[in-house]
Amino acid sequence: MTKNIIVCPHCESPNIKRALNPNEVAVCAKCGKVLYKYESNIELKIFSLVLSGVIFFIIAMFFPIIKINIIGYEDSFRIFNAILFLFNKGYIIISLFVLFSVFLFPFICAVAYFMSSFLLLVKFNKSFVKKLLILITIMKDWCFLDIFFIAILVSLIKMFSYADIIFDIGFIAYILFLSIMFYIVKIIGVHSLWEIYEKNM
Repeated sequence: MTKNIIVCPHCESPNIKRALNPNEVAVCAKCGKVLYKYESNIELKIFSLVLSGVIFFIIAMFFPIIKINIIGYEDSFRIFNAILFLFNKGYIIISLFVLFSVFLFPFICAVAYFMSSFLLLVKFNKSFVKKLLILITIMKDWCFLDIFFIAILVSLIKMFSYADIIFDIGFIAYILFLSIMFYIVKIIGVHSLWEIYEKNM
């Protein structure tokens, strides 16, 4: 019975969950805010978005984010190289934190979304899908890509006064990956995949 109850994230009042028709939305009975809406082929949508996101992620991690020119000295910044630099300089804890929160966790989360949406799409191996969805539910709050992106922007603002900065392909890929994951995690939500999983059980 509890699976048919949805709590409004705005006023925290319980609402009875019901099936929706195409283009229909469910609103909270107390505050009138939108709770969820009808989504057709949501697993295909997530699969397509995450496939693009994984490609952008690889480009963002291993291709230059920016190129810096300081009085004739040129260098480029790559995220994965920065992790190795921190490790080699003895900042082991910081490098491991960046490795897990900026590289491994987002990548694992994206791959888990990709695999779960694909398996739901082909209706195969439901028990493995459940494990993937549990993994996503746990790990989605441990990906700090947005915080890392803000840190990069703050650093760049401080450097603009004495260096020429050129945004490279990695920077664009980083923004695209961040946008895709934000849309999937915050707008669509893992609960959409849970609903498809429960329907297909």
